[in-house]
Amino acid sequence: MYANAKAGYFKYQKNDFLNLTPAEIVDRLFKALYSCIDDAEDAIRRRLIAKKGEKISRAIAIVGELQASLDMEKGGELSESLYLLYDFMIRELLMANMENSVDRLETVKTTIRPIMEGWSKILEGAEEKSPTVIPASQGEQTRPRPLQVAG
Repeated sequence: MYANAKAGYFKYQKNDFLNLTPAEIVDRLFKALYSCIDDAEDAIRRRLIAKKGEKISRAIAIVGELQASLDMEKGGELSESLYLLYDFMIRELLMANMENSVDRLETVKTTIRPIMEGWSKILEGAEEKSPTVIPASQGEQTRPRPLQVAG
């Protein structure tokens, strides 16, 4: 029974993810990154070295994904700045892992917080502008168009 419930949960998560806009995906990545860093800090304090390594590795993978998703042609200077910022965060995460440094993890959280808050504001603005449901007589429901993310 547990295996069926777990399979159903993962199917739900996959469907949920497939229905996200690019901005919503980025927002979730930032939140997951922040959560991983919190978990890594807790693991360092509790001396759970394997868990610390796992959480920091996941955080590095998330930052790498954010960095790889930048559109360097369309994003121009903003994309270049974000690329360098993500590079800095990856180095800080690597050093935090090597040194068991909560301070370095805090630096990454402090760095990512304003960007994460900015994405939340973008999503709030997109929700305010999202189209309403079209009456059944005029067609099916429509989903808001995905945001075009340059940086």
